[in-house]
Formats: sequence, structure tokens, C-alpha cells
Amino acid sequence: MMKRFLLWTAGVLLVVTAALAIVLSQIDTAFVVRQIADATARSTGKPLVFEAVPKISFFPPGVRFGQVRWGQPEMGDGLVFSAKGGMAELELMPLFSGSMVVREVRLDNPVVEIRQYAAAPGAGDTASPAGAAPGSGAGSDATGATGPRVSGGPAAPPTPTAGVKAPAVEQAKTLERAAPAIELKRLVARQGTVRYTDAQGQTLTLGDLNLSVENLRPGQEAVAQCDFTFTTSRPDTDTAKDGKAGAVPLSGNLALSAKLRYAPPNLALRQTLLTLSPLTGPLPREVGPLQLNIEGSLDTDAWRMHVAKCWIATPQARLGIQGEAAFNPPAFTGNLELDGSLRKLAALAGQPLKPAPRDVTDALKIKSRLAYGDNSLNLSDIDALVDDVTLNGQLRLGMEPGAPLSITTDLQISTVNLDAYLPLPESSKPQEQTADVPKGKKSGGTEASSLPDINIRAALAGIRQGKVRARDVQFAAQGLRGNYKISTFSCILGSGGVIKAEGTANVPASAYAVNGTASDVNLGALLESLGKGRPVEGSARLDADLSMNGKSAAALQKSLSGSGLLEIRQMRLKGLPTLPANVPGIVGKPVPDTFDLARAPFTVKNGDIHASPVTVSATGLSARGQAKISLPRQYLEASATVETLGMSLPVVARGPFSNIAYSLDPRFAQGRGKKLPDLLQDGIRGAEGLVRGLFGN
Repeated sequence: MMKRFLLWTAGVLLVVTAALAIVLSQIDTAFVVRQIADATARSTGKPLVFEAVPKISFFPPGVRFGQVRWGQPEMGDGLVFSAKGGMAELELMPLFSGSMVVREVRLDNPVVEIRQYAAAPGAGDTASPAGAAPGSGAGSDATGATGPRVSGGPAAPPTPTAGVKAPAVEQAKTLERAAPAIELKRLVARQGTVRYTDAQGQTLTLGDLNLSVENLRPGQEAVAQCDFTFTTSRPDTDTAKDGKAGAVPLSGNLALSAKLRYAPPNLALRQTLLTLSPLTGPLPREVGPLQLNIEGSLDTDAWRMHVAKCWIATPQARLGIQGEAAFNPPAFTGNLELDGSLRKLAALAGQPLKPAPRDVTDALKIKSRLAYGDNSLNLSDIDALVDDVTLNGQLRLGMEPGAPLSITTDLQISTVNLDAYLPLPESSKPQEQTADVPKGKKSGGTEASSLPDINIRAALAGIRQGKVRARDVQFAAQGLRGNYKISTFSCILGSGGVIKAEGTANVPASAYAVNGTASDVNLGALLESLGKGRPVEGSARLDADLSMNGKSAAALQKSLSGSGLLEIRQMRLKGLPTLPANVPGIVGKPVPDTFDLARAPFTVKNGDIHASPVTVSATGLSARGQAKISLPRQYLEASATVETLGMSLPVVARGPFSNIAYSLDPRFAQGRGKKLPDLLQDGIRGAEGLVRGLFGN
């Protein structure tokens, strides 16, 4: 009995299948094509055109088609679509229950062209009716499809908050009832192209595009994968006016994989990974592969997004953010974290640094609160580590339209070892050619409009370079568009002494001024830390009011002008106690070992320092003279009269800094010197040693 039932069932299915096949074979495919074309024309204003008659199949149910196109570029259409072929397959069993499940839609070599045309005068008045025509033709259909999306009265002007939105849950249920029972399991596009051209002729081309989207069902999680190449270009920069190559277009490879779930109005993103490999353009190849990994949910009504996590990773660093974002207007509030290699990032920017010291990790770590909105970026509660240097504080960047960048910061920094960074190695980055500078602009010039407004306060626990150390460094500066004032600079020298200064910097004009004081400086310890030994001991004070201008160290030195005063108290010279034994004329004579005060007021003009009068006083010795020092020529000319042991010795110092020669004034040696007793003549011949001891190089 069961066998007979199975045979009857199989026979019925065969008969039904044969009947369906016969009915299907009688379907007028040309009629179906015309219906599809008419439907797309009513909905979009342009028909979908099949170059060849599609083939309808029954096992499995579906359709295969050849060349297809939508839109006419020759008619000025802004959006055009075409494909060499494709197919759509349905699942058979859901059809018997009244629902439609599309197993797969595949497009072969699809091409999408989007062109933005420059608006003609008066186009704004006529564009609205033309744009509304397609919608009016399909008014009843459009209302049925889109009406449930918005509740409330008539639509207000198009803003993100126009109209009264239904609650999210109720709106989702309304959409679910209105949506047709159609499900798409898989959408595939192979070797496609997307080309976008704006009104200025700039183009963005996506080539070799492969797209796969699976499980496109309402409320279900879809899996998307996509990869393509991209190229951007501008007609006015690809070739320069002189025929030379212009700016290199941006190009590269991009791949995307994501898991998406859309439950109106929320779009959830999970395991979303975008990988960018730049090939040409402003992004160097070394930054790739650049990966963006993001998870969160987007409210498509309010255009707000919860970012559960977002990481941007390159071979040099990894940047992460977490928080709440808005898109209209742009805003973000949350946390920021950066973890990378300082030296890799510096090399990427063309500014290589020395290798990290053996006991220091090459690190750049930053954690802070991040807030962006109202054209400002705020980093608060900054906790950073740069190598072994800690940094804490606040930073604000103001980015008002039409205004220069504004920088406000208050930072506390631990001790910085400059030996780890200075001097900088030579950059391997090619130098910019002066020929690229636009005519009428000087190379190296700085426009005031490109310089930021600043309000900076910084406190460093210390700075060291070699044996030179400073602690409790305080710095404050304010100013607008490159015209800055350094209101506070102070530090305590590790060798002893305090430096306090203030100044101004007019960066566009390359003009600088400083007014400062160095007091209670331990001269011997300072010289020793500079690698000069301890030829001189004493407590020094320097007051200086100087100005300079120029774009190089040589130009600044040549333009140096101003005035000041140098004083050294309780000055002791290292070689002075040995002079009585080395100078025959004063053997056994007492020579002072400490000078009470050495004083030299000076003026500076165009890099030449004129000190007068230079005075030195001590018990049993005094000296008075003048000195001229040329910084551009690195040359010294000095003369003084030294009175000691009953003698007045006119001495002269002259020569380049590398080889200063000291001697008695020749007029003294040839004149009054001949009348001195023989014992003093021997002293004169050895007096150069005394002079070297006093003013030694």
C-alpha cells in the first residue's frame, strides 16, 4: 500500500512538473522584458534595457540575462548603469507558501558611472519640477513603499529632525508589515567598475571590484566582502602648465569585510575590517597595509553612532577610539588611545631619529579623553609616554572656518634627555625643489595666514644634554598668526644658577628678541659640563637685551644687536698660582689668587660685540681695557692695562677664536720697557704667561 502511495505521489509530481514546464515554455519573455522596462521607467524615469532576451529557467527557477543597461550618458544622465550579464535564482519551495527567497543575484562586469554637472544659471528654479516628475508618475507606489517610514504631519524642510518620528520599535514593526516577503541570500558582483566625476572634473575610479553580500534578510545579520582598486585624479594637476608631471594621483587597493544587521532605524556593525594599501599619492607605501576595524551601531534616523571600538592600525602605530559620534553636525565624545613606535613614525614623516637608548623602549603611548564639536578638538586627562618621558595635561585645537588653527595647551613633562634625539640624522627624504615654488613667492617663506594662534604653558621636570642639565623648566607663550610672545621662560641650571627670560618671535618676518638674566651661575661647573674643564671659577651674572632676524643661524648671528652686562665675582684662574715660578721677573712675589670682580658692559650691533670698559679688580692687581668680538668673523681684538707688583703692563689679545695670540703692547716693549731693570725685563718676556692666565683661550 505504501509503495503504491509513493508511486502515485511521484507520478503526480512529474505531471505537475511537466505542466509547469509546458506553461513556462509558453511564457512570452518579450512581454516580461517590456513589463520590467515599464516598471523601472515609472519608478526611476528611465527604463532598464536588455540587449538580448533573457532566458527564464525552471530548475532552478530564475533568469539569466546578457548585456543590460540603465540610463543614457549621451542624454546627460548623472547616473548610468550597465552590465555584461548576470543571473538571478529563486528557491522553489518558498514559492508554494507565497514568499520569495532569492538564492543568488550575480552581476558580471557591472559598470556604474556617476557624473556631477556644473549648475547652469537658473537651474535651481527648474530642477525641482524635473526631479519631481518621476516621483509623481509613481506616486501611489512610492507612497505605499515609503509612507510608513514617517509619521506625523506634512514634511517640513529637509533636516535630520524634520517630522515626528515614531518610536524605533513601532517603526520597525510598521516597516516589517509593509515590506514585501522577499529575501535575498546572496548578491555577487564580479570585476565591476564605479566611476565618479564631480563638476570640476575630478574623478574617482574603483576598478576590479568584487562584491559578495550574503543573507540579506530583514533583521538578520548579513555578511559582506568587497575588494577593489581605486585611483583619483585632477585634470589641472596631472600635467603642469610647463609640461612637466604634476601631482601624483592617489591610488591603491582596498578590501572590506563586515557583518551587518539592519533593524530599522539601527544598523549594527560587527567585525568590520577595512584594509587599505596605498600605491601612489600623498600616502606613502610604508603606511600600508592600513587597517580600520570598527564595531558599533548607527541610528539612521538621528545619524548618530555608538562606537564600541574602532582601531586604525599601520605598521608604525595603532590608534583606537571609543564613544558616541554624530554626523550632522560632526561631533564625538569618548576615549582615545595611541600605541606606536616613535622612530618609525618619525621616519615615515621623513625626520629620522637616533635609535632608542639600550635601556629605553622605543614607544609612543597616549591615553586621553577626546571631545570634538563646534569646530574644536579637545584632549583632556592626557597620560602619555614617549620613550621614558611621561607627559600629562590638556590640549585644545580650534579649527574655526576661515580662521587660523588655534592651539591651547597646558602640559607637565618629566625629564627629557636630548642626547637621545639630537643631533638629528640626515633625512633620507628628497629635498623639495625650489622650482616648485609658485612665482612671486620666496622659497622658505612663511605666510602669516598659515601659522596658528597659540596659548601654550609647559612645565618640564628637567632637560639634559651631555653633562649640561636644567631642572624646573617653565615655559609660557601666546600670540596670533606667527606673532608670538614668550611671557615666561625659567630654569635652574644643574651646575648652579638660574635663568629667567622673556621674548618675542615674529615668525613671518623672521624677527626675534630676547630679554633675560642668568644669575648666580657657577662658572667653573658650567664650563666643566660643557667639556671645557675648569680654567675659571666664580659666580657669574649676565643681563642681556638682544634682537636678531634671519632664516639661518648665520643670518641670525650676523644681525644680532642689543646690549648687556657680564659680571663675575670671586673669579679664580686655574693657572694663576703657578705664575710666580714661571715668570722670572716676579719669582717669590705675591700674586692674588682671587679677583673680587670682573665687569664687562657691552653693546652688540650686526653681530659685533663691543665691551668697554672691561675692568678686573683684586688685592694688589687691577686691569682696565676694552674688547671687540666679531661673531660673523669669529675674531677677537682686545687691549688692557694690567697694574700689578708696581708695574703697568699694556697687553693685547688678537686673533680668530681658534688661535688667539696674547702679547705685550709693542710700544711698551720698545719704549719704557728698555729702562726697566734687568730683573723686570725678564718679567716682561714672561708676561705673556700672565696674560694667558688672565684671558686664556
